[in-house]
Amino acid sequence: MNFKLKNDTFLRALLRQPTEYTPLWMMRQAGRYLPEYRETRKRAGSFLGLCKNPDYATEVTLQPLERFPLDAAILFSDILTVPDAMGLGLYFSEGEGPKFERPLNDAAAIKALRVPDIGKDLKYVTDAVTQIRKALNGSVPLIGFSGSPFTLSCYMVEGGGSDDYAKVKTLMYNEPKLMHHILEVTTQAVIAYLNAQIEAGAQAVMIFDSWGGVLSHAAFHEFSLAYTHRIVDGLIKEKDGVKIPSIVFTKGGGLWLESIANTGCDAVGLDWTIDIGIARQRIGSKVALQGNMDPAVLFASPDAIRKEVDQILGSYGYGSGHVFNLGHGISQHSDPEHAAVLVAAVHELSRKYH
Repeated sequence: MNFKLKNDTFLRALLRQPTEYTPLWMMRQAGRYLPEYRETRKRAGSFLGLCKNPDYATEVTLQPLERFPLDAAILFSDILTVPDAMGLGLYFSEGEGPKFERPLNDAAAIKALRVPDIGKDLKYVTDAVTQIRKALNGSVPLIGFSGSPFTLSCYMVEGGGSDDYAKVKTLMYNEPKLMHHILEVTTQAVIAYLNAQIEAGAQAVMIFDSWGGVLSHAAFHEFSLAYTHRIVDGLIKEKDGVKIPSIVFTKGGGLWLESIANTGCDAVGLDWTIDIGIARQRIGSKVALQGNMDPAVLFASPDAIRKEVDQILGSYGYGSGHVFNLGHGISQHSDPEHAAVLVAAVHELSRKYH
C-alpha cells in the first residue's frame, strides 16, 4: 500500500522540511458540526456503532476532506477504545458523555488489568485504518492516534469524565504503586495499539494527553510525561522506508514545553493559551509545532477568523515546522462555512512565510 502521496505537505512540515505553505487539519474535523456526520451517525445507531464499523468510520473520516482541502485525515475513533478493550465496558449516556460499567475502583480490579489483544479486541480500528488509507488513495496522509496513559487512566478510575479528578488524584497520592500499575499496563497497550495502526497504514501518530494539564509540576512529570516518553521510544519510526512522525499534545502543557519536546516526538501540539512564537523560541529548533487557534474563534465573523489566522502565522514567522490546527477540538456548534474560511485563510496567508 505504498501510494505516492499527492500532498505530503503535512508530513514535511512535521519533519521541518521546506513546504510551499503551512498545512492544516483540525482536531475533531470529522464530527457533529458537519450535517453529513450527523446523518451517518443516525444510520450507525450510536457513536460506538460508528467507531466499531470500519465502513462508517471510513465514511466519516473522509467527510471533512470532501468539504475542505485539508492536508491530513485523522482516523475516526475514540481514545476510550483501549480501556474498552481492557474489559471496562464503555458506554455512552445521552448528553452525558462516556462512562464505564466497570471502573477501576479497587486494588483487585487494578491488579487484574491486562494489555488487550490488539489484533482481536481492536481489530475494528486497524481494519478502519487500512480501509481509510485505501480510500484516501494517496490524496493526503492519515493520522492514527491514542490517548495518553494518564488521560486514559483518568477515565478508567473516575468511571467517566470529571470536573476535579478527585478519585484519580486520591489514588495517585495515596497509592502511587497502584497508579503506576495502571499506567504501566496502559502504556504497553498504547505502544502496541499505535504500532498496529502504523502497520495498518497510519502515516503519522498523535498522543492526546488531554488531561495532563490538570496535574502539578512534579505529578505531570512522574505520572504523565514519563509514560508518554516511553510510548514515543516504543513507536515504529519508519515504515516502507518512510519516516512515521509522532505528535504529542498536552492540553494545558504550555509550562512544560521543553520537557515534552525532550520525549523524542517530532512535533508538540499547543493549546491556545500559549503564543506560538514564544513556543517556537523555546523548542522550535528541536521539534515542529502544531496549533493553536482558539476553537471559539470559529464562532466569530469571517474577517475575525482571517485576522486571528494572520496573527498566529505572523507569530510563528518564516520557515517550515508549523502545522496549523486548533488548540483543541472544533466545537459541535461551529458553522462549517466558518471552518471553510479558516482553511482558505491558512492556505492563502501562509504562503508569504515560505
